[in-house]
Amino acid sequence: MTASTPTARRRANRTFLVRLLAGVAVYLAALILPGVLAGVSVPLWLPALLVLPGVGLMAWANIDMYRSGDEYQRRRVAEAVMLAFLLATPLILAVGVLQFLGLPALNWILAFSLLMLGWIVGTVVVAIRHR
Repeated sequence: MTASTPTARRRANRTFLVRLLAGVAVYLAALILPGVLAGVSVPLWLPALLVLPGVGLMAWANIDMYRSGDEYQRRRVAEAVMLAFLLATPLILAVGVLQFLGLPALNWILAFSLLMLGWIVGTVVVAIRHR
């Protein structure tokens, strides 16, 4: 095999990156277009519907990347997601309980931020563990 011939892993990585970036671009369009179209007679919820295909493309990219890995890679991803769930779920529940007991309402994006932070921490812990 020559240096210019892409391996199966590189092709999978490239496909993942293209789908993920396409999903992010569509998602960002869904976030930006309602603000840009605020003065036009287009209902603001209409461009917000772009969130659905954006999330779908990102999910498709992640599912295909997971499926393209071997058993070891799948186990590492599963452990990282499990750690993210174990870290983020109690925090999200605690915030919900505290809001019920009088804490000011926090932005809903906080839950997603906690999940993503948990996934990052889980990925780092799994990477260190499997060195």
